[in-house]
Amino acid sequence: MCIPPLKFQTVSRFFSRIAGACVLLLLSLAGPAAFADEKPVVGLIPHAQQAVVIDGKLDEWKGAFVTPLNATHPDAMNRATLISYLWDEQALYVGVQALDTNPTHIAGDNALYDGDAIEFYLDVRQGEELGGKSWAPGTLHAFFTAITGHEIKPRFRVRDMPAFRGLELKGVELVAAKTANGYTMEFKLPWANFPNMTPKADMPLGIDIEMGSADGGRRVHRTFAYSSPTSVGTPSTHGRVMLVDKVDTASVKPYSRALMPFDAQVPGNYGRIYGVACISSTIADVVAKVDAQLLDSNGKVKKKIENAGISTVGDVMKIWRGEWETFDLPNGTYTLALTARDAEGHIIVERSLHVVLEQ
Repeated sequence: MCIPPLKFQTVSRFFSRIAGACVLLLLSLAGPAAFADEKPVVGLIPHAQQAVVIDGKLDEWKGAFVTPLNATHPDAMNRATLISYLWDEQALYVGVQALDTNPTHIAGDNALYDGDAIEFYLDVRQGEELGGKSWAPGTLHAFFTAITGHEIKPRFRVRDMPAFRGLELKGVELVAAKTANGYTMEFKLPWANFPNMTPKADMPLGIDIEMGSADGGRRVHRTFAYSSPTSVGTPSTHGRVMLVDKVDTASVKPYSRALMPFDAQVPGNYGRIYGVACISSTIADVVAKVDAQLLDSNGKVKKKIENAGISTVGDVMKIWRGEWETFDLPNGTYTLALTARDAEGHIIVERSLHVVLEQ
C-alpha cells in the first residue's frame, strides 16, 4: 500500500497550528504580567470588600492598593500623599490621603491642575487598542482637587481638548474632608461612562495619577504614581494595572516600585548615606522587618544598615529610615538593596538604588 507524501502546504499548516498552540500555552503560563504589547503590570486595583460611601472619610477602603507619592520628600508634611484604588461592578474609586499644612488652590476652574490637585489619566480600551498613542473614546484625562482658595471645596473638570469635546461624565462623585495634617478626598467614576467596557477581574487598564503641590500659591511641584509628564501627551505611557478580586500580599513583589518608594541622599562633605522608604499601607501590616545592604560593583556586601527603624509620619505614613557610614570605602558606584520581609522571613517587596561615592 503506497501512502502519498504530505504536501508542503499541509505540513506547513500543521506546524503553524502547533506553533500557535505553543504561543497560546506560553501566554497562559505567563499569567497577567504581560500582554500583546509586552507592557508589564505595575499595579493592581482590587475589588471593594464593601460598598464605598463617598463621604471623604476613607472608612471602607480596607484591602485597597495604595501607592505612596512624595513620601520620601524632605518636606513630607507638605508633599506626602497616599493614593488608594478600588473597583466594583459600578465604578472605579480613587482615595486620597494628603499631608499638607497649607492646602491651596487659587487657580480657576479652567486650570485645576495649577495647585494642590490630582491629574487623573485612564485608558479602559481593550485588546490592541489599550495603550494606543492617541486620546480617543475609552480614555480620559481629568483633574480634581479638594480645595478652592484655602477652603475644603472640591472641584472636578475634564481636560479641554478635541478628543473629549462634548464629553459629559455622569454619576461622578467627589467629596473631601479636612484632617489634622491635611485632607482626604474620595473620587467615584462610574464605568457607565465607557459604554464598551464591562469590568471584570483580570482585566488590564492603563492608569496614572499625578499629584500637584502648591505651597500656598500656584503649583510648584508634581509627581507621578506610574509614569512621567509624557502621560499628558499620550496614553501609551500610562502604567498598566490589573483589576483583581483582592491583593495577595505574598505575591506583590512585582509591584515593589509602587508599594515601597525608596530614596537616598549622599552628603557631599562627609562619608554617609541616608536612606528613606515608605511602606504602603497595603503591606504595612505584614512587613515585620526591613533589611538593607550596601553592595559594591561586584555585588559584594560592603556595609549593612545602621540606625534603622520604622516610624509613623503624619499619623498615616509608615516611613523606614537607615544610614550607611562610608568614609572607609573607595570611590565608585554602589548599590543600596532594600528588602521588606514578613515575620517568617519571606520577601514582600524589594528595591535597589545606585549611588556614586566621591569622597
